[in-house]
Amino acid sequence: MKKAINFIKYTAASVLAVSALTACVSDEPFELKGEGKIYLSTTLNSKLESRSVSEEIEQSCMVWISNAKGLVRRYNNMSEVPEGGIRLVSDNYIAEAWAGDSVPAAKDKIYFKGREEFTVKNGAQTQVTITCRVANSVVAVKYGAGVDDVLTDYTMTVGLANAKASLDFVGRTDERGFFMMNSRDKSLDWTLTGRRADGSTYTKSGQIKDCKPATLYTLQVDCNGEVEPVGGGYLTIEIDEAEIDTEEVLVKIPVAPTISGFNFDINEPVRGEKGAVGRKSLYIVGSAALDRIEIECPGIGSKLGISGDDFELFGMSDDVRAKVEAGGINYVYNYNTDEDISDIKINFEETFTNTLDNGEYPIKVTVTDVNGKTSQATLQIIISDAPVSTSGMTADMLAGIWATRATIYGEVVKDDAVPAFKYRKHGSQSWTDAAAEVNGKTFSATLTGLEPGTTYEYVAASTDFIGSDIKTFSTEAASQFPESGFENWSADGKIVIIGASASNKFWDSGNTASAPLVGVNPTQSSSEYKHSGNYSVQLRSQFAGAGILGAFAAGNMFVGEFIRTDGTNGVLGWGRSWQSRPTKLKGWVRYEPKAVTHEKADYADLKKGDLDKGIIYIALLDGSNMEKDDKTGKSYPMIVRTKAANRQLFDKNASNVIAYGEIIFNEATAGDGMIEFEIPLTYNRTNVKPTYIMCTASASIGGDYFVGGEGSTMWLDDFELIYE
Repeated sequence: MKKAINFIKYTAASVLAVSALTACVSDEPFELKGEGKIYLSTTLNSKLESRSVSEEIEQSCMVWISNAKGLVRRYNNMSEVPEGGIRLVSDNYIAEAWAGDSVPAAKDKIYFKGREEFTVKNGAQTQVTITCRVANSVVAVKYGAGVDDVLTDYTMTVGLANAKASLDFVGRTDERGFFMMNSRDKSLDWTLTGRRADGSTYTKSGQIKDCKPATLYTLQVDCNGEVEPVGGGYLTIEIDEAEIDTEEVLVKIPVAPTISGFNFDINEPVRGEKGAVGRKSLYIVGSAALDRIEIECPGIGSKLGISGDDFELFGMSDDVRAKVEAGGINYVYNYNTDEDISDIKINFEETFTNTLDNGEYPIKVTVTDVNGKTSQATLQIIISDAPVSTSGMTADMLAGIWATRATIYGEVVKDDAVPAFKYRKHGSQSWTDAAAEVNGKTFSATLTGLEPGTTYEYVAASTDFIGSDIKTFSTEAASQFPESGFENWSADGKIVIIGASASNKFWDSGNTASAPLVGVNPTQSSSEYKHSGNYSVQLRSQFAGAGILGAFAAGNMFVGEFIRTDGTNGVLGWGRSWQSRPTKLKGWVRYEPKAVTHEKADYADLKKGDLDKGIIYIALLDGSNMEKDDKTGKSYPMIVRTKAANRQLFDKNASNVIAYGEIIFNEATAGDGMIEFEIPLTYNRTNVKPTYIMCTASASIGGDYFVGGEGSTMWLDDFELIYE
C-alpha cells in the first residue's frame, strides 16, 4: 500500500516575491548592464529531522551555481549567500544545493539534495528557490498489539549489504533510520530476531527491494495467524511504502533584512558636484514586518532642523516627521500579512542631496525586524568639484591584479574631464603617468611591468588636476615551487623522498607504493645529468616485483601526496595550496624513451613495441571540487585512483581547472645533456584567483594504466615559474 506522509517545509528566504514587491513601490527599472540579479533561497523537508532546522540550513546547506562553462559561484552555507542578491551575467544557470550529512546509515543524520534551473536576463531580478528534498530512504518499524504475546526481546536490524552499514531497532521504538543508497546497494536487508515463549530464538529475514529516495518504508510486524506458527501465534511482516509529500505546510525561517541601492550599488560611494546629485533611494526587503529603521549621519540634525544627528523613521514625533520630510527625506512602507514579508523604499530627494556642500556624508541605516534580525548599510555621498574620482578595489577588481600587472579604475564626475591615472610604489615620492580607457562613466588602465609582491598607490587625474583620494593594491607574489632545484633528498624507511623532510614534503612519487613492498624507488636523485647544483630528479619506469607479484611502475613525481595503495594500485591526493598565477613553467629535461614492454587492453594509445612517451603538465585549480578521502579524512582538489574498477584520473577540462599547460615527449631529447623546456599556461578564467596548484611528470605517459617501456627515463632540474 502506498500513501502520502505530510511534512513541514521550512524556507530560508532573505526576500520573497521581490519582483512583485518592486512593482508596488516604483516603476523605475533596476538598471544592470549585461547582467541581472538573483535572490536565492532554499526549502527543506525537515519534519523527519531531529536537529534544529535553522541550524541545518545556515550551517550545512552548500549551494553551487553553474553554467555551461562550469562552476561560477560556490557558497559553503546559506549565511555566505549575499543578502542583497547575487549578480550574474545574462545566461542560463543551474543551482544545486546539499544539506545535512551523507552517511550510509544513521538515526539522526539526514541528507537533502536540490536542483533548480534558471535564466538571468539583463537588468532583471529573479527569485530562485531550490527545493531540497530528502535524499535518504527512510525506515521505521511498528509492532502490532499481539506480538508481545508470542515474542520477547525482539530487535529489527536493517542495513545495506555491500556498504556493511546497519541499524538496530530495539523493541518498540519511534526511531527512524536514514539510509543512503549507492551504486551497489539498491535494496535494504532486514532481520527480525527475538525470543519465543519456550525460550528458543526466532529469526526471520527479508529484503526491501529497489529503495527510492524521499520514501518511508515501514516494517509492520503483526500476529494475525497467516504465515508461520510461533508458540501458538503467527507473525507477519509487511512493508508499507510511503512517498514523502512536499506540499503540506510552509513555515518561514526569517533572515536579516536586505538593504540595496535603487539603481546604484550601495557598496560604492555616490559622487557628484554640488547641486547635481539628484534623488537617491534605498530599497529594503524583510522576511518579516520591520520594527525599527535608524538613520544617522554627522551634521544631518542641523541640516534638517532636528535635535541630534540620528532619528528613527517609525518612531518619529509628528513634529520631527514634518521637518524630515520638508528636508527631503521620506519613505513608502508595505507589509504583506499573508506572506509575512515587507519592503520599504527610503527616498533622499533632490531637496536634500542637491543642497549638500562639498564633503563626505556617510548616512548609516540600521534596520531591525520584529524577529530581532538586524542589517546595516551606509549610503556614502561625496560632493566634490573634482572632474574624476579614484575607485577602490572591489573583489572582482582584485582578481585582475597579477604578479606583474594590474588594472585600476576611476569614475568620471564631469563630462568634459580627460581621465588619466598616476601610480607609484608605496613609499615613493614620484608618480608615473598612465593613460586611461574610458567606458561610459568608468575609466581604467592596465599597468604592466610591476614588481611581484609589492604595494602600489594610484590616483585618478585629469587636465591640471590630481586627485587626493589615493588608493592602494598589492601585486601577487611570484611564488616558486619548493625544492624546484631537486638538491635536497631524504628517506622515510625504504622510501626515497624529494625534499629535506618526509613530514613536510611538497612533491611525492610512486616510491611510497613500490619501495616498502619490493624495495624499488623509480624516482630518485641523479648526478648523471643535471643543469645546476649537484642533483637532478630521475624518473625511471620499471617493473616493481617478481613474476605475477608486482606491477609496472612509471617513474613519476607530482605535487601532492601518495595517500595509500589499493592492492597494487595507487590512491593519490594531488594539489597543494597556492595563490599566485604564473604564465608558464620552465625547466630542464632529458628524456630517453624505450620500446613499450607493458600494455593494457584499456589503454589503446600505446602497444608493445611502440616508442614510449613522457609527459609534464601543470594546472591551477579553485577549491570548488574538493574530495575527501574516506580512509584518512583529508581533502584534496583531485584524488587519483588507478584501480580499473574505480579509476579516476585528472581531467584538464574539469570545472575547477583555472589554467592548464602540458608538454609531451614523443621521442628522445636532443644532444648529450639536458635541454630547456617551456610550458605556457592557458587560462580558462582570468577573473578568479587559484587556491591550489598541480604539477605532474612521468617517464611513461600511460603510467596510470600501468603501460610503458621498461627503462624509459626522464631527468628534470631547475623548475621555474615565470610571471609576465
